[in-house]
Amino acid sequence: MERIRLIQVGLGFWGTSWATEVLPTVPSVEVVARVDPDPAARARIRERLGAAAGALFASLAEARRAVEADAVLASLPTNHHVPVCREALEAGLHVLTEKPFAPSLSEAIGLVRLATERGLVLGVSQNYRYYPAARRAAALVGQGVLGAPISVAIDFRRDAVAEGHRYPDIPDPLLADMAIHHVDLLRFVLGREPVEVIARSWNPPGSPFRDDASAAVLLVLEGGLVASWRGSWLSRGPATPWAGDWVIEAEAGQIEWTCRGNAGARLSADRLAIRRPGEPAEPVPLEPVPFPDRAGTIAAFAEAILAGEPPAGFPTGADNLASLATVAAAVRSAARGGARVRIAELLEAAADRPR
Repeated sequence: MERIRLIQVGLGFWGTSWATEVLPTVPSVEVVARVDPDPAARARIRERLGAAAGALFASLAEARRAVEADAVLASLPTNHHVPVCREALEAGLHVLTEKPFAPSLSEAIGLVRLATERGLVLGVSQNYRYYPAARRAAALVGQGVLGAPISVAIDFRRDAVAEGHRYPDIPDPLLADMAIHHVDLLRFVLGREPVEVIARSWNPPGSPFRDDASAAVLLVLEGGLVASWRGSWLSRGPATPWAGDWVIEAEAGQIEWTCRGNAGARLSADRLAIRRPGEPAEPVPLEPVPFPDRAGTIAAFAEAILAGEPPAGFPTGADNLASLATVAAAVRSAARGGARVRIAELLEAAADRPR
């Protein structure tokens, strides 16, 4: 089987998860080096993986000089994405980066332009696209099984304190770091782009988060379709699966679905049902995906490199700009007390801004 040779950059908590739980499951990927400036992080990976850890380096530059590689996986905090991605692209290496893509739209646009100029694949690991229920929902909407969508409602509820959330100081922990998944799923499932956003956010009493941990967002998509999103990291109610609870109202009924369970049972939460007026909900069988979650993004990334074109639904950097811009619009709207923000204006301003 053809494989891509990969350098993994970033061996912290999430990078370790990539190294131990995800990358070993994808046969089209051969990890030829791992990089982290922290000696303790490199030692932990060596202890966890033994010989399978491969060559370990303190910098991407060292790794590039020592091994032959095709691509880089940037599995490190968001504020480090841009320099690592830029270095890799300038060296002629394809890149898959964790989400959020970049700290700013202008930086993300700069990376997309660089990848395009060099003829390289730049992907963003929007892993929720690689779940059976999400893909089935997209297919049902695309096929018009219940007619055209009329509205969408999404609810996301988790208790970050009980779950031991590790990053209370990250900027906009709900809208920027979590809602990016739901916004990207909205675009993927509906096949429409958001046009404008109205958002309000707040921080509940006793919140450990520096920035707001609860929000309500109204999104207007192409064709006037309206979607509502409500989310909280500090919900007192029953937790939703990580993709949230979805209701897609259509001309002839509803599609009700969710996906992505907790660690160790990621596929257990996937479910989808059709509800026609006056009838009980009808569960819809779900087809398994060969590589779910992050394994799906890295497998599709390898396919894009080996085949010379991205497979259907693969979240390229260019595609992900719309998800990133929508979240940026929500953050701006919330900061302005619910002012209406047009996404095209953000993208146009970011495209003209020096990077």
